[in-house]
Amino acid sequence: MNKISIKIAALFLIIFLSLKISVAQDVHYSQMYNTPLYINPALTGNHECDFRAGANFRQQAASFTVPFETYTAWGDGRLYPGFLSRRSWIGLGGHFYYDNAGDGELKKIQGMGFFSFSQGFNSDNSLYGSLGVGVGVTNRSIDMTKLIFDNQWDPINLEFNPDLSTGEPLSTNSIFYFDFNLGIMVHQLVSEKLQYEVGASISHINRPQESFFGEPNKVGMKYIVHGDVEWLLSSRILLQPAVYFIFQENVTETNIGANLVFGATSVKLLAGLWTRVGRDIIPTLGIEYSSLNLMFSYDVNISQQHAASNYRGGFEISLVKRFCYSSRKSTKREPCKFLEF
Repeated sequence: MNKISIKIAALFLIIFLSLKISVAQDVHYSQMYNTPLYINPALTGNHECDFRAGANFRQQAASFTVPFETYTAWGDGRLYPGFLSRRSWIGLGGHFYYDNAGDGELKKIQGMGFFSFSQGFNSDNSLYGSLGVGVGVTNRSIDMTKLIFDNQWDPINLEFNPDLSTGEPLSTNSIFYFDFNLGIMVHQLVSEKLQYEVGASISHINRPQESFFGEPNKVGMKYIVHGDVEWLLSSRILLQPAVYFIFQENVTETNIGANLVFGATSVKLLAGLWTRVGRDIIPTLGIEYSSLNLMFSYDVNISQQHAASNYRGGFEISLVKRFCYSSRKSTKREPCKFLEF
């Protein structure tokens, strides 16, 4: 790894880590490497093929409450407009996100579009940086009829009566707001056997108002710093370690682990072990065939909640398909360089 790449990567991380960490928590994924646009807008269009599409499903907390369920569908690709140089390109993408949590069906529905600009830093474009933005609309809603409040206790009949007033000063059960995200990323193909990426992102930069009671309640900005390495151990074995640091509302989350990919012609088998530090141990299994990747993971809960969860966390499924049309060796049509496996 040369001195230029180290300085660029360090500079990007210092800029984001020096920002003040604000105080709301979003949902989290265990397979964060399979939700790239959700992690960082700068990852839009930055992959080894022309286009990719994915879908994710996550269920958690099913062992001690109504399950929390999250669905995401996304896609992104690259374009090479004529007004850009051979060492520059843009990425376009979008995702649709749906989350349903708890007895009151607290829902979050979001549609977001993403744009990124990438620029090569050296002659063969094996080192490049990207800046990405995401802009979208979010809806939050809740079904109060599915919740029970102390004001609905009938002391005469000694039972809950859903026809009684909740006593909650709810001004609305559905709100909409605009959301804005920003991210940066550096990628380098160091050799034929090694590449890395480091990046950082900020979500909810505009601090949108989110309250069903008409009170001032701004969504806290979320900061993610991430890094991953792909190391070709042999012609058939690829190691993919990564780390993700997440900060939001004075809460931190660290995901760290690695996947091992075993390649055999067009079929690849994947196995990995990850941890959400202090909370979950996450084994993963997957298979890839003709650029179609299917992965399963399960969170084994080891936090203080394990007394209620009995070590059961949540399972997650992801499906990602890559579409490659142009030659990966052509710097005119595909200026970015990726590890070939």
